[in-house]
Amino acid sequence: MAEENNTTESTKEKQKKPEAAENTGESEDPGQLLITAREADNYEEKLRLYDKALNLDPLYFDAWLQKGFVLDRIGRSEEALACYDRALELDPEHLGIMCLKGFAYNNLQDFEKAIECYDEVLKVNSEDVFSWYQKGSVLENLGRYGEAMEAYDRALEIDPTDALIREKRLRLLGLIYKKGTLVDSPDSGFN
Repeated sequence: MAEENNTTESTKEKQKKPEAAENTGESEDPGQLLITAREADNYEEKLRLYDKALNLDPLYFDAWLQKGFVLDRIGRSEEALACYDRALELDPEHLGIMCLKGFAYNNLQDFEKAIECYDEVLKVNSEDVFSWYQKGSVLENLGRYGEAMEAYDRALEIDPTDALIREKRLRLLGLIYKKGTLVDSPDSGFN
């Protein structure tokens, strides 16, 4: 009889869980939670849904990746890096994560580490336009205009139709022309 009561209580508790999910309108499926998070209007809600998905499946690569992206967007770049590192543990060959880490390091103004991330990608895929562009942008932030120009030029060799890279390159040329020299730049030999 006591065993029967335990079974009945256990069954009732199992039934409560789906009912609770129905009451909140949220799925208990991590994939569905990510879809819902993409549609969410604010970052805090997205983070809550990513956390819920990760509680259900701590090895869910896309949840780590998306959570890191959102954290970086709201200025929590150190936390984003931790998410990206976790994602890299799950998929060490994923080059996109290195680009995202480069963004996070750039946001933290750790420009040398950002460059290292882009260089990691370029070691594997020397034709990655995005990494060349981002590396050029970071180098420009560091005042290393010659190296930045080389990175933009390399990106344009790969994709000569990219208007954003052309615009950045022209703006950098204007800056170099306005200064009249690259003497204050570590790579002044470019001129």
